[in-house]
Amino acid sequence: MRRPTATLAVAVVSVLVTGCVSNIGNADSVTATRTMIPRPLVERELVELLLRPEQVDVAMGTVGMTVTSTQTSMSDSSATMEPAECLAVDGAAEAPVYGDSGFRAERDQSLNNGDDFTHYVKQAVVLFPTVDKARAFLDASAQQWSVCKEYTHTQSGSQWSVGQISVAGDTLKTIAMQRDARAPGWACGRALQLRNNVIIDINTCSANPGDSAVRIADQIATNVSARW
Repeated sequence: MRRPTATLAVAVVSVLVTGCVSNIGNADSVTATRTMIPRPLVERELVELLLRPEQVDVAMGTVGMTVTSTQTSMSDSSATMEPAECLAVDGAAEAPVYGDSGFRAERDQSLNNGDDFTHYVKQAVVLFPTVDKARAFLDASAQQWSVCKEYTHTQSGSQWSVGQISVAGDTLKTIAMQRDARAPGWACGRALQLRNNVIIDINTCSANPGDSAVRIADQIATNVSARW
C-alpha cells in the first residue's frame, strides 16, 4: 500500500478484500469489514446432522455399530442414578438437565455393536432458538459438571468416578470410569459442544473411550457448519 505524502490532504483508497470494496474518505478513517452471521438451523435439519453408523465405527475404533433407538424427545434416567447433580455427566440428552434451558427440539440415536456389545454411543443434537441461548446452556453445564465427582447407578449398584473436566473453545468434555467393572474395564466419554444454535451432546462407552466423544461431536459440528 502507498503511504500518503505530507502535502496530500485527502486520500481516497479503494481496498478490495475477498470481493468486498470499502472506500476510505480520509487518512484517519478505519476500514469497516462485514462479518457473515450464520442463519439459525431449524428442526427439520436435526436428524441429518447425526453420524451414520459407519462413521461411528471409525470414531469408536470398532465395526458393526448399529442404531438401536431413535428419539425425538429426551430420556429421563434421574430415578436410576444418584446424586441428581451428576445426571448431566452420566448421560446425553437427559430431560431434567435441559428442563428450563429454552431448547426447542432434539433428535438422538443410541448405537451399539451387538448383543454382547463392547462399544456404545448416544449422539444427540439439541436445537435452541438462538446462539445466545445455546451458549448460556453450555456455560451453565460447565458449572454443573464441575460439582460431580462420583455417582452410583442405583439399578445396578455400579459406582463411577468422574475424571478431569475441561473446556476447550466451545467444547466441554470428561470421562467417567466405572470403578467395579470387569476386565478390561468400562468407561464413558462425554462431550458437549456448541455450534451455531445447536448443542451437540455425546456419550461414548467402551473399555477405553479416549477422545471418541469429542471426535463424534467435532464431526457433527462440521455437519452443522456445512448448513450455514
